[in-house]
Amino acid sequence: MKEIFKPLFILLAAISMTSCTDMLDIKPTTFVSDDLIWQDKKLIDQFVANTYGTLVCGFNRNTQGWDQDWAAAFGGNFDAGADDFDGKFDANVNQFNTGQITAQSTPFIDEIWKSNYSIIRKCNLIIAAVPDTKDVVLTPTEKKYYEAEARFLRAFCYFDLTRAFGRAPLITEAQQLEDNLLVPATDFEGLINFIATESDNYAEDLDPTVSDAMKGRATRGAFLALKARALLYLASPLNNASNSKERWEDAAKAAQAVMTLGVYHLYRNGEYAYGSLFFDKSNANTEIIFERRFQFPEITHNIHMQWSLDPADADRGSWNGLYPTQNLADAYETTDGKLITDPTSIYNPQDPYANRDKRFYQTLLYHGSYWEGSQLLMHRHLQNPDWSGNCLPNDYRARCGYGLRKMMQEYDGASADLYSGAFAQDNNWPYFRYAEVLLNYAEAQNEALAAPDKSVYDAINEVRDRAGQPGLPEGLSKDEMRIRIHNERRVELCLEEHRFFDLRRWKEAATLRAPIKGMTVEFDGNNNNYKIVTIEERVFNENNYYLPIPHSETEKNPNVLERN
Repeated sequence: MKEIFKPLFILLAAISMTSCTDMLDIKPTTFVSDDLIWQDKKLIDQFVANTYGTLVCGFNRNTQGWDQDWAAAFGGNFDAGADDFDGKFDANVNQFNTGQITAQSTPFIDEIWKSNYSIIRKCNLIIAAVPDTKDVVLTPTEKKYYEAEARFLRAFCYFDLTRAFGRAPLITEAQQLEDNLLVPATDFEGLINFIATESDNYAEDLDPTVSDAMKGRATRGAFLALKARALLYLASPLNNASNSKERWEDAAKAAQAVMTLGVYHLYRNGEYAYGSLFFDKSNANTEIIFERRFQFPEITHNIHMQWSLDPADADRGSWNGLYPTQNLADAYETTDGKLITDPTSIYNPQDPYANRDKRFYQTLLYHGSYWEGSQLLMHRHLQNPDWSGNCLPNDYRARCGYGLRKMMQEYDGASADLYSGAFAQDNNWPYFRYAEVLLNYAEAQNEALAAPDKSVYDAINEVRDRAGQPGLPEGLSKDEMRIRIHNERRVELCLEEHRFFDLRRWKEAATLRAPIKGMTVEFDGNNNNYKIVTIEERVFNENNYYLPIPHSETEKNPNVLERN
């Protein structure tokens, strides 16, 4: 075997494991040398599984609990840096909103870089070692499978780097001290083409589906979905100045390849299927293509502490660390399928929460809704107990007038707390789900044609139908369909870290300069008066379409030039 493991130590748990979740986040008990790893199938499987467990997601992106900086622990989701959410005032992600993000300014961008390259190194070790493993340890089929898993994870991490930074060093071998460590950066197109080629060459080595015990591991569909998303980004205006029709066609074909697998379907279990799909971990949930697994009590996240509303009495308001904005609330159509800006819609500004898209109610908490057994009264914080006067809430309060319901588990009062005063959740983070694939196809196919065809309508209307929304009107132009697709993505994929990047790849990030709006509910003792107000002015600089490469990395490798 090639001498590449000098000395490598991995953290391993007990050999016996009862669930895939255990395998995906192994807690260390012993150190095992690399000489032993590749001689034992169980140790190899643990090393591969543990690599999945280090993936960062929207639940834990620089929010690893109380051992991290308090400011980083709130709003640590990319979408808090877009117009759908407002992060806690001192959260690192808010530097996007104030235009203060720099290569030196925040550990948020450092973690994106470091965590991905840490996983890439592990993948390179697996890719180098597994093919040379003795046949008595792994069969040829098993070798191909483990290698394909590692190649998927490596491509997944390169996509995370690519969409964030626009370029990154492409390292495909485990580096040693004697190697050239000053690898120049590969540009956006080169990285996307690498991801697509890896999918073309290795997706077939993965199974179309996995057992419950293997949930959370890579599948053929996951690799194909990664390719489809990557090619959609390559075809988008930010990276396709000539508006190449061929790029849009390639993106549409890649999404269609996932659709024709026949494995995935929209989750339609019950009246509240949209909200429920994020909590159904069984194989019956065929919408989820790839996810980050959690399992109480061993592996949890604490977004309930960070993002949930504190149910409040009327005289003290409510608070949380991730605030949905009025900008997001306004994106939800009324039940007649019209935007609330359409004068012919049934929207009533003095009854703003009536007759809205079902996803509105399964995503947002608002004045008068119920959460954890309490009715939420989202009045502006009152100065006097006799209801006289209103004042602005402080920065900890739900200052936009909304709370988050999507992906939030309601505390039942019985589950054990892992953090003081915080309910630990164990629902999974969806990296890829079928609704996104349908919307990816609709977008790419619409852009590839002169006008939307039936397949575009079918794809977007399938997503809308699950939400109870009527199909889009026939005869839309390409531009009109684009507007509807963009809004459908905003609503359907809310909080899943798409909006931040969608606005950039569409070259519509100037939208982020618009003020953030909130809903003021003023109670005069008898009636509620609803009024939309400006909460915050935002800044977006043209050099922020991509994140700056961390200064610490450009100091070590001058071949990677920082953007700003």
